[in-house]
Amino acid sequence: MKSQSKVSCFCFSVAIALALWLAWILPPRPLFAGQAHIPIALSESRKLPLDPFRLPPNPWKAMEVDWPESYIHPTIEYALNMVLPETLRQGLEFGAGYDRWTGHPTVTAEYFLPVKAWKDKSLFVAPRISLDATRESFSVAGGLRRLISSEALVGVYAFHDWVRSRGSGSDFLREAGAGLELSALPGRFSDLTVSANVYFPVNERFSRDESGEMLIREALPFGGDARLSFLLPAVTDFLDARVDAAAHRFVAERTDMKGYSVGLTIFTRDGMLAGSVQQATSSQNVEEVRVSGTVNLAFAWPDLVAGKFPFSAPYSAGRRLNRRVQDSLYQRVVRKHDLPADRSARRMALAAEVRADAVSLTGGFSDLANSRVTVQTSQSPWRDRMEVLTDSHGCYFARLVLDPGQYKIRVIHKATGRTSEVRSIVVRP
Repeated sequence: MKSQSKVSCFCFSVAIALALWLAWILPPRPLFAGQAHIPIALSESRKLPLDPFRLPPNPWKAMEVDWPESYIHPTIEYALNMVLPETLRQGLEFGAGYDRWTGHPTVTAEYFLPVKAWKDKSLFVAPRISLDATRESFSVAGGLRRLISSEALVGVYAFHDWVRSRGSGSDFLREAGAGLELSALPGRFSDLTVSANVYFPVNERFSRDESGEMLIREALPFGGDARLSFLLPAVTDFLDARVDAAAHRFVAERTDMKGYSVGLTIFTRDGMLAGSVQQATSSQNVEEVRVSGTVNLAFAWPDLVAGKFPFSAPYSAGRRLNRRVQDSLYQRVVRKHDLPADRSARRMALAAEVRADAVSLTGGFSDLANSRVTVQTSQSPWRDRMEVLTDSHGCYFARLVLDPGQYKIRVIHKATGRTSEVRSIVVRP
């Protein structure tokens, strides 16, 4: 009897636990027959409240996706893998999406094309196009890579970029640059990769603001970047370490972007454990240190069924092997794309500020850089007051002292007859 009572208590406990579990995962039952019952997946995906007066949704109608743009890139990737040959697909890097805030589709495509390949060198070009929510850019790069030994490769390349605001129809901002790369196997199964790039602005773009009083100047910054990746020589049979470092600096009239990052990653050769520490500057130029770690495990169903521990390392630790340096002949160039444009505004229309008996003048002529202009006042007729020089962008600044009274003031370039707007000022006693 005691054993039967224990079995009954156990069954009752299991039934109570099962009922509580079902009550937790199942949706609430309708309070009356008129209330529609909404399936779990449908109610969660559409987030429909349980409304007794709402008609049940049609289970045969396709559900609307909340964020359809998240499916664009995987779908295109799958289609390209199915259609393109493997050799052509390896050289193509393609991405697509949709920006719902601006209503623009976004596309990024880059193709690495070996024009001529030999046993120990390759000549390549790499065109690229990028259309994001606010910018459109085009670039082309070309270079030569050569094996200087069976364990070292050196490459040189040049590139040219065109950038402008999307849909603006304005002239492109252009930049040119060059880069150098080195890939080597120094020994003891170590691996070294170094690259450096330099960027030069080619042109400037000038435009007026909506008021017409300010001259907007835009140009891409000048600068460079460098990267280093070094897989340290093998010391033990189960542990490896890699050092990664990067630095960049870009400067312009109102731009000064600089930063660096240095990190050490230690990982087991069987792929189970990895840890890293990194020191870097953030986008706000704040020094920060990051420490992270990962654990990767492989799961085996047969071991679980057999009553064994089902988790294990992803790989079997073994002797480390060198990579083939020849594979670097056909890798993409590593450099920065879509650098931000430097933007500055200068007043072109004449502006006058009076303080006591001193008058300050600012303005400019966009096409009269490094020229001599004359400040004139008029109480009838015009009278020369002083001469000033414009800077490299045609802007000027002048300060003069006047007697109390009412004046009209302007700036004139006598060689061409160009004059600024006429301003009326009052100097009070």
